[in-house]
Amino acid sequence: MWRKVLLALATLSQAKDLLADIVLQLPNGQIRGREAVTLENRTFFAFEGVPYAAPPIGPLRFKAPQPPENWDDVLDTTHVEVVCFQTSSNNDNESEDCLYVNVYGPALETDYLPVMVFIHGGGFVDGASYGFQPDLFINHEVMLVTINYRLGAFGFLSTQDEIIPGNNGLKDQQLALQWIQDNIYLFGGDPGKVTIFGQSAGSASCAYQLLNQKSVDLFQGAILESGTFLSPWAFQRRAREIAFTTAAFLNSTFETSDDSQALLEFLQSVDARDLDAAAEKYHNMESSFEDVEILQGFYWAPVVEVKNEDAFITKNMYGLLQAGNVVKVPTLLGITSEENLVFNSDPATLQSMAEAFDQQLDWVVPNDMQISDQTNRTDMGRMIRELYTSGEPFADHLGDTVRFTSDTSFTRSVIKHAELYSQFAETYFYIFSYDGALGHGNVHYDGAESVGHSEDTYYLFCSGQDCDASGYPEQDQVIRDRLLMIWTDFAKYQNPTPITSELLQNITWPVVSTEEGDFYYVDIGENLEIKNHPKEETYKGWISLYESLGFNDFDTY
Repeated sequence: MWRKVLLALATLSQAKDLLADIVLQLPNGQIRGREAVTLENRTFFAFEGVPYAAPPIGPLRFKAPQPPENWDDVLDTTHVEVVCFQTSSNNDNESEDCLYVNVYGPALETDYLPVMVFIHGGGFVDGASYGFQPDLFINHEVMLVTINYRLGAFGFLSTQDEIIPGNNGLKDQQLALQWIQDNIYLFGGDPGKVTIFGQSAGSASCAYQLLNQKSVDLFQGAILESGTFLSPWAFQRRAREIAFTTAAFLNSTFETSDDSQALLEFLQSVDARDLDAAAEKYHNMESSFEDVEILQGFYWAPVVEVKNEDAFITKNMYGLLQAGNVVKVPTLLGITSEENLVFNSDPATLQSMAEAFDQQLDWVVPNDMQISDQTNRTDMGRMIRELYTSGEPFADHLGDTVRFTSDTSFTRSVIKHAELYSQFAETYFYIFSYDGALGHGNVHYDGAESVGHSEDTYYLFCSGQDCDASGYPEQDQVIRDRLLMIWTDFAKYQNPTPITSELLQNITWPVVSTEEGDFYYVDIGENLEIKNHPKEETYKGWISLYESLGFNDFDTY
């Protein structure tokens, strides 16, 4: 194997003067990459659009991914524009043939570098790997790998039986991680030092990878930014109903048919764009304040599968985590200070939602509480509102309404994940509370915090001239440098503060340990501050409400 490694590195070295033409031999065939330059004039290599799986088309639609076939000619992997089908948008670059990885690294390195694998978000229905460029990571001596995975109906349609078990998007991710284990050394990456990280649905995806024992040894660390498998939006209980209703948009026989095999055969035969349009039609049909996806579950999302040979998960997530049936690796996870600001940018819509919640208090109750009695559900809704408004109408407290939606969508589940996971592996927690111009957040409500969902990603990813932060406040630039140091040091050492650093204000990041009643974390604001008990007041209230149910057989939390 080491001879192959030396040959691969020699190939890169021989390409030093070619700048735009780097040819690398992989087990499946040769690929051609390119050289690029960061804003700081740092040269790096890029291989974009490298197949990690066979195109999931025809009979492979709705099936677990298969390894790619070999190719004879040199494959052009200098750029990638293809995206997996997006449910809420349409463009000419959408394709089912989309299962590719992009590999970036400091040019011509001879040492085996830590590898950071980013899984994009987008609610399991949108997003693509090429939107997350490596420039800032290159400057920190790590490799970055980004991946595409099937989205929407293509990745998450399920009949909740053995015919279409579901979770193919998660299975795509796992095959990509296996491809990285098998191939990254050829690019100069260390397969024994892989950290997966993701944001939003990408973060939940990383968390799901921690639940599958086939993921053992595929990575050695995880960074979860604003999402977990416990998040209520990251799971779907009605997948079979959604699958048949979606098929009925294309063939009315499925309005009454309950035949999973017939549905599979039909949906494998339809044009991909027609299936994509039907999935979007379902999404548009179901949107209401009663079933807000970010609060109660994305329509196209992971499921608990029936047992089958390709199953990814067959038991409830909460129970698996509580029992320690997880892949145990050091994990850094956290939230922004007010996640749901970004989903409530229109005050008029927020006002309407608050009024609807006041009229239907049962709508604010998480479905994972499993309360079916209408009176009991309304009573629980009243107690939930009490946590935020002291019993006054949501409509008179829009900031508190945002706080409620942030907590029920993100805060509660991510903190609970950290509490439980910390019993089995080193766990570090943060809240990103720095409200800077670089975060591009401009939504504010009195009574709510200031930093919304995804603002942290603007400090981590950019490309070329877009990386020039000189036009932003100096403190924004400091925060960017801090985040990048924290993230990349974690990838290198499985510890966000392996040594004291002036940039990180000489803090030593505490691990989460709740045995003595504490929950220490780092608040990433204008300064780095070690604090105790994130979102303490409302989180304790939620814990009390869940404990009052008298059971703990939850799926999400």
